[in-house]
Amino acid sequence: MDAVTGRVSMYRLTVIALAAVLAMGVLLGSLGVIGIDPLGLLAMLGVVGVATLGANEAAARLARVVPHRESSVITALIIACLLPPSAATMDLVGAALAGIVAALSKYLVVWRGRHILNPAATGVWVAGLTGLTVGIWWIATPAMLPVVALGALLLLDRTRRLDIGLLLVVLVVAIIGTRVTLTGATPLDAYLSILVLYPVVFLAGFMLTEPITLPPRRWQQWLTAAVVAVAFSVPFSFPVGPVLIYTSPELALLIGNIVAFAVSRRRGFALRLTGTRALSPSATEFRFAPTRPVPFEAGQWLELHLPHRADIRGTRRVFSIASAPSAADGEAPEVAIGLRMPEQGSSFKRELAALEPGSLVRATQVSGDFLLPRDPAEPVVLVAGGIGVTPFASQLAEVARRGEQRDVVVVVVPSRDGEVLYRDVLEASGARVVELDRDDLSGESLRAAVPDIARRRGYVSGAPALVAAGRSALRAAGAKRVRTDSFAGY
Repeated sequence: MDAVTGRVSMYRLTVIALAAVLAMGVLLGSLGVIGIDPLGLLAMLGVVGVATLGANEAAARLARVVPHRESSVITALIIACLLPPSAATMDLVGAALAGIVAALSKYLVVWRGRHILNPAATGVWVAGLTGLTVGIWWIATPAMLPVVALGALLLLDRTRRLDIGLLLVVLVVAIIGTRVTLTGATPLDAYLSILVLYPVVFLAGFMLTEPITLPPRRWQQWLTAAVVAVAFSVPFSFPVGPVLIYTSPELALLIGNIVAFAVSRRRGFALRLTGTRALSPSATEFRFAPTRPVPFEAGQWLELHLPHRADIRGTRRVFSIASAPSAADGEAPEVAIGLRMPEQGSSFKRELAALEPGSLVRATQVSGDFLLPRDPAEPVVLVAGGIGVTPFASQLAEVARRGEQRDVVVVVVPSRDGEVLYRDVLEASGARVVELDRDDLSGESLRAAVPDIARRRGYVSGAPALVAAGRSALRAAGAKRVRTDSFAGY
C-alpha cells in the first residue's frame, strides 16, 4: 500500500480521497441511492471552494506569507462533506460563511504558528451558530460507507495512526450502541447502526488525525481521541445567550482540539540554513540554526514547508531529525536532516539543494514517538535501512553527549554496498555496528549477528518495504516489543 500511496504527498492523497468521496456522492445522488441533490452538492462545493480559497489568499496577503493552497482545498472538500448539498440561496450563503471562517481560523486561531482548532470543523460550527446552515454530515449513509471507510483506511495507514482512528470508532460505537441497547434494541443492530449511520468513520479518518492540530506523542493522541469520542457520544445542550450549544460531531472535534492544545503546546518555527555536508556520493546532510529554541526528543521528526512550484508531491515533507537535541559545550544548538539527493530528485529536493547559507525555511511541527527506552540499562537492537539511520544518529549522538552507557547494536542494511551513513556518529556512542545485505535480512541472520537479541528491544527505520522485512526478522529472531519508523518517500 505504501508503494502506491507514497507516490504523492499526504496532502495530495487526502485531496484524492476526498474527491473520491464527493464523486461517489454525486453518483449515488444522481441514481437516487442516497437522498441528496447532486447539482446542489456541486453548487455548494463550488461556493465553498471559492470562499475558502479566496479568503485564504486574502489573509495570506495581509499576513505577508505564502498561501498553502492544498490545505485550503482539503478544508473546502471536507466542508462540502458536512453541509447540506443544496443550491438554495441561504444554504449557499451559509456554506460560503463556513469556508471563510475556516480559512481565517488558520490565521486568527493560532498560537506561535500552530493551528489550535480544525479549520473545517470551526467553519461549520460557527456558520451553524448563525442559523444560516447546519452540519448534517450527509456522508454518513450505508451506501457511502465503503468509499468513506476505504479513504479513511488509506489516510490512517499512511500516517501510521490507525490505532487512533480505531480508538475513536470503537469508543463511539460502544458508548452510543450501549445507550441504544438499553432502549430495547438488539445489541447487534444497535452497534452496527452506529457504525453505519453516524459519521464516526469519516471523523476518524479525515479530521481527527489532521496533523497540525493533533498532539505529537501517542498517549496525547489517544487522550484526544477519547475526549472526542465522549463529546461525540454523550448528548448535551445549554444556552449561551440567544444561542443554543448542543452535541455535534464538529463541536466534539473542537473540544478534542482544545484538549490536544492544552497537553501539548507545539508551535511552528523558522530554520536558517547554516551549511551542508556530503554523507555519501548520493546523500547530504542539511544543518539549520533555529530562530528560537526547538524542544524535541531524539528520534522525532519535523515537517518542512518550502514554498515553490511543486510537483505532485507538494510543498511539505517530513524528515527525521538527525542531530542531538542538546548542543555540545560552546556550540549553538542546530537541527540537522539527512536525505538522499538523486540527480532527478523531487522538486522539493531540488529547491532545498538550491538554498544558499542563510536562507530561511519553515518547520510546521515536530512530532513522533520513536524514542529509545527511558531506562538506559535496557539493551536495544536498531535496524536501519539506508537513510533510515537518521533517527538513530540523533539518538546515539544524544547518548554520547550525555555520557550514557547503553548496550546498543546497530544493524545497518545499506542501500549501496559498503555505505554506512553516520558511521562516525554511531561508533562514537559506543554502539556495535553490524552490516547486513538486504537479501540476508532474516530472523536467522539477526540471531547470528546478535546472539543475545532475545533480551533486546527492537527498533527498525527505513522505507516501508525494509521496515516490514525488518520487523518480521526482529520478531522471528525473538526481539522484544519491536517499534517501527517508516517513510514513504520525499
